[in-house]
Amino acid sequence: MKTLSDYIDHELLIFQKNIWKREFELRSVDELIAKLFYPKFFSHLAELALQGETYEFYRPKIFSRDVDIRKKGYQNPIAQFKNNFWGSKGTLELPRGIRVNMKFGVFKKQAEIYLGENDLVVTILNRFSFKERSEIIIEKRSDVLDEYPWVIMFAFYLSQLRKRNSAARG
Repeated sequence: MKTLSDYIDHELLIFQKNIWKREFELRSVDELIAKLFYPKFFSHLAELALQGETYEFYRPKIFSRDVDIRKKGYQNPIAQFKNNFWGSKGTLELPRGIRVNMKFGVFKKQAEIYLGENDLVVTILNRFSFKERSEIIIEKRSDVLDEYPWVIMFAFYLSQLRKRNSAARG
C-alpha cells in the first residue's frame, strides 16, 4: 500500500463529483485515495473513508470552534483541533504529543499544513470551478503524513467549514 509521501511528484486533486451531493474525492491520476462525505446535507459531521478505515470529523459541542477526530464506531477522539480566535490557523493535537499547525488562506491558498511552526509539508490550492476542486501539493516526505493520512482531508474539511461559516455570516 502506498503512503502519502509516495505521492510527492504526483498530481493529487480533491474534487466534488456531483454539485448536489457533499461528497469529495482525493484522487491521484489513476486511483481513488480517500472519500470525504457528509451523511446529512446540512450537518457539520463528516466521514472519511481511507485505506479501509472510516474516520469522523465532528464538533464536540454545538457552539465550539474546535473539531475532534475519531474512528467510526468509537466514542473517544484520537485527535483534537484547537482553532485560534480568528479561525485563520490552529493546532492539531495528535497522539504521543505530536502537534501539526494549519494555516488557512482566503483566495488561492486554501490551507497549509506545517510540522512545527515553519516546516511546510502540504499545500492545498483552490482551482476555479463550479464544483469544489482543489490541488494538493505534498512538499516533502513526512512520517506524520504516513502515520495519519487523514490529515490532508481534515485540512480540506476545515477550509470547507470556514467557507460555510463565512457565507452564513456575510
